[in-house]
Amino acid sequence: MTPAGLALYEYAAGIPSFTREEACAALGLARPELSAAIERLEGLRLLRRDADRPDRLTVVSPQFAAGQLLWPLEREIRRQTEDVERIRTAFAALGPCYQNGRQRQQRKDVELLTDLDDVRRMIDELTDSCRTEALHVQPGGARDPEALLKARGSMGRLLSRGVSSRSIYQHPARYSQHTVEFAEWMMERGAEVRTLADGPDRMLVYDRKAAVVSVQGNSAHALVVYEPNLVAFMVSSFETAWRAADPFPVGFDREWAKQVSDDLRQSIVRLLTEGLDDKAISRRLGMSMRTVQRHVAEIMRTLDTKSRFQTGYLVGLEEAGGAAGALTAEEPAAGGPAEGVTTEERS
Repeated sequence: MTPAGLALYEYAAGIPSFTREEACAALGLARPELSAAIERLEGLRLLRRDADRPDRLTVVSPQFAAGQLLWPLEREIRRQTEDVERIRTAFAALGPCYQNGRQRQQRKDVELLTDLDDVRRMIDELTDSCRTEALHVQPGGARDPEALLKARGSMGRLLSRGVSSRSIYQHPARYSQHTVEFAEWMMERGAEVRTLADGPDRMLVYDRKAAVVSVQGNSAHALVVYEPNLVAFMVSSFETAWRAADPFPVGFDREWAKQVSDDLRQSIVRLLTEGLDDKAISRRLGMSMRTVQRHVAEIMRTLDTKSRFQTGYLVGLEEAGGAAGALTAEEPAAGGPAEGVTTEERS
């Protein structure tokens, strides 16, 4: 409301009716200013034309004007409120159907999800419904920064409910800044995080009742498992890996780095005896191909072998005699990073 409008409204409230000329003379307003004020007050239903003399204007009380102006809005609000209640009632009626469907789905014991969006929705749903314990195995080294950022939402809600959370990563994850920050963020909220060289495939277990596991050869597919014996087996596999894993460190420790390097090298030796190539070893241990190739070259040099086949064969024959253990006996170079930990892995 402009000052001219306020002055005009107060003037109108003091007389039965008025014309434009009378208002101009009484208020000293220019005709354009007065016309704008009258138009504004009429729009707010605070002035109306006299039914018998249309050239004269009459004031309307604020309460009556508000009723006239707000009535259409209130009617629309009532209509929308009724629509909201009708929709809410209709959706509430679907609750039993949904629960029955979920129970039938869980009675399937194992379900294959072949759409990545379905996998993500299932993980979010299981995370939000988890009440006691969440177990995570996340192999593959460094994790995607965008995925970690999104995970903070669901993991934050889970941890805020007091749910126990334990996660296992592979050793190379310790050299990813994004993964380290995420692990520290979880630990600050009560979660436990450990790493190991090699372990189970990717799996998520919720309340020891449901699990999501990766499908070999297709990272966009997943199996959702409800069968109690299968879930119990996954929990047992997790506990075995958890006992063998090392606590996620805060900061860099030289002795720890050497131990991790030894663990990784022993795992590479074992995978060599199984006949895996560099690409498979790289994927299995969450390391870069170049790092795996460097380790393999050092192992071959230590054993004085000329081929991967000869190396795997020799290790297989003499493994019990300590040949494999001898591969980890070298001390890290003085003043440099621990053996097996590359600058690339630290970044």
